[in-house]
Amino acid sequence: MFFIFSKLLSFLIKPTFWILALMIAGVLNNKKRKLFLFFSLLIFLFFSNDFIFNTLVKAWEVPQISITKFDKQYEAGILLGGFSDYDYIKNKHNFKKEADRLIYTLQLYNQGIIKNIFISGGNGNLFNNNYKESETIKDFLIQNKIDSNDIIIENQSRNTKENAINSAKLLDKKNEYILITSAIHMKRSILCFENEGLKIIPFSVDNSMSYSSNKIEYILLPRSRVLENWEDLIHEIIGYYVYILTL
Repeated sequence: MFFIFSKLLSFLIKPTFWILALMIAGVLNNKKRKLFLFFSLLIFLFFSNDFIFNTLVKAWEVPQISITKFDKQYEAGILLGGFSDYDYIKNKHNFKKEADRLIYTLQLYNQGIIKNIFISGGNGNLFNNNYKESETIKDFLIQNKIDSNDIIIENQSRNTKENAINSAKLLDKKNEYILITSAIHMKRSILCFENEGLKIIPFSVDNSMSYSSNKIEYILLPRSRVLENWEDLIHEIIGYYVYILTL
């Protein structure tokens, strides 16, 4: 129920949903057409503005720390899924923009900062097609010369809450673990994992750029890709507060 509710709420608060809904309302309602179209344009201009989005997302993200700050070896790095799909026809992975999670996990492993790679992730789709991300990523790592004995997987999770619950069942709570996920996703992840009694060191990846442009087009002109970025941020904010309410 939590999973379905979170998915539905995220959909209903998408800026693109309201832009389209207001445009349709404007077409259907002659008397209030200008009002509906005005608010549709207003929402579009706000949620497609790069400057506004980057200012707000930086306040939400958990900052990244330098890999050189780690001065000891940890039992494992917890790699959260959601960064890949698998094409069963071509037998290949399609990595998403969140693939930094995997890249930095490999760096932590290859530098000896983590002994093991713990992959948490099943299938986050509303309708399950039997795809298990952690299983396909384990195969990918083995094919790329990572020792299979150093890879642990948890393949039942559909969301961050389940990532934490299922991971806590398999990991020794006496140890500290490095938690690896996107900066925008880290705040919610910390809340979930610490609530399950796991000691974690957050290692954010996929951060927003630390600098901003002062070009006029960056500040004023709308960009369609920013609408998609807003959907990610809204999803994280909703997930964070919905989880607080269900604690």
